[in-house]
Amino acid sequence: MKKSLLMILICILWACASQDLRSQSSESLSSPQPPSKDTRPLNSTAGNATSTGEPVEKKSYKTIDDAYSAMKKNLSELPEESVKSAFELAVKTLKDHPNHVIANIVLFEAHLYKKNEEQVVELFNKLVRLTPETPELCIELGAVIAKLGKISEAMIQFQRSVELDPNYATGYYNLGRAYFMKRDFEQAIIAYKKTVELNPREHRAWNNLGWVYMAQKDFEHSMTSLKRAIQEKQDYPVAYLNLGMVYLLQKDLDNAEGMFKQYIELKPDDSEGYRNLSSVYQQKGKMDDAIQILRTFLQIKPDDIIAKNNLAVLLLSKARYGESVRLLKSIHNKNVNDPKFNKEVAKTLAVASYHLAEALTKREGKSKQAIDAYRDYLNLSDNLSEDLIKEIEMKIKRLENTI
Repeated sequence: MKKSLLMILICILWACASQDLRSQSSESLSSPQPPSKDTRPLNSTAGNATSTGEPVEKKSYKTIDDAYSAMKKNLSELPEESVKSAFELAVKTLKDHPNHVIANIVLFEAHLYKKNEEQVVELFNKLVRLTPETPELCIELGAVIAKLGKISEAMIQFQRSVELDPNYATGYYNLGRAYFMKRDFEQAIIAYKKTVELNPREHRAWNNLGWVYMAQKDFEHSMTSLKRAIQEKQDYPVAYLNLGMVYLLQKDLDNAEGMFKQYIELKPDDSEGYRNLSSVYQQKGKMDDAIQILRTFLQIKPDDIIAKNNLAVLLLSKARYGESVRLLKSIHNKNVNDPKFNKEVAKTLAVASYHLAEALTKREGKSKQAIDAYRDYLNLSDNLSEDLIKEIEMKIKRLENTI
């Protein structure tokens, strides 16, 4: 039991290592992309922690707060010497202050980093029993617990933060996050409304409120909230993305197009704007534009498998079988860790291979390529009838006789 809990916690930690839980947004393997809620905290101490991907300098920490800040930003990239320094500071602090919230979190993260099974389980159980004395510490502790997937336990800390300070906007903001994750939309709306009542300029809360309304298909209130988010921060990309989604869901394609273009302008390296803009063009019947916008993105991120898949499907619909097959094979060969996605890619590749084979049989000197395409179709297809298999095998034999 303890070992299974440890493995779950370790998997969650490393999955989140390059992106703090409080700045995550949902993403799917389909197009158009889903809306994104901004889950970063409102308090300055939590920051916008992200991994830079660059080597982290080895260092010793002078204070427990410095150690916590470093571990929160990029724990998986910290050298062992730095983690050791943080560990020693935590142990020293806890000798005199056994319920020191930040020291307990640092000690927990250090043991998680080292995969120390017994200590991880013991310290996690201690974390959920702590009762911080300030609302800010409640949020820090709640965020760590939420990052481990324990939303109900995290909510206890978020609720405590607003009990300690009924005017603490950050507490209501994080409660809104937690309620949404538990699919309690009504309570999420109440929490976000309280956040903007206390802090009307908080664009992220307005965005998340719009996100919840969108989930309830209350598009009128969703648009009002998202427009307010943009009003408060005009260079806030996620609100444009979500407002574009609302327009798209209502088939207001012109306004959706405008929002996604604005998102791309603000975040030119992110795939979501391009995928959704491509979806708009498809619904407008502008297939060439839909193809071109995906090509544009793939020039920026050539290994994006979802953009490749979407482009391959569009090319298949335009009878451009060769390029469609090449793209799908490049995805299929990667064996993405998503069985459902892999199955869909294989199915599409089978269809594209069959059409490619049929087209190649009509072209002189392409018999070998046609044979390969037919064989790909047979290998990738499930539940083909015996008659169809025999038909394809006959076609292959006829082509072999022409070589």
